Amino acid sequence: MSLRRLRNALLQQGVRSVLNIGAEAAATATAKHFRQVFSAQPPLTVYVRGSQVAVHVQRGAPQSVLLEADLHASFGWEFLTDQDEQGVYIVARRKPVLGALSWASLSLTLPVYAHLALHLTPGSLHLTHLEGTLTLPAQST
Repeated sequence: MSLRRLRNALLQQGVRSVLNIGAEAAATATAKHFRQVFSAQPPLTVYVRGSQVAVHVQRGAPQSVLLEADLHASFGWEFLTDQDEQGVYIVARRKPVLGALSWASLSLTLPVYAHLALHLTPGSLHLTHLEGTLTLPAQST
């Protein structure tokens, strides 16, 4: 390898490193934390739709749904919540282009009688203190 090629390769690697550090710093600097409590009565369904989110679920207080959301690179998110007599709705959608730097973590504390409906594209689900039967349908292709 010639000296010129070596220098160019090192320069490219240095530029990539600087860009990665800048992107990580921007994501950390623009992180946001949300905490929201919804009143709850049976029957109740909690609907979560998210992209590139980690969802943590545990059972808790019988009269409320607690949502704690951590959005990293928050400028890249559309984050909405709503509630009606049918349930609680949570949408965490990454914006095109800017969302490529974004990721999120949602922690939910649900009453034992609440149903949970998830649509993750993609995402991960973490269940704490699961008791009872859990059925996961086959993925559609």
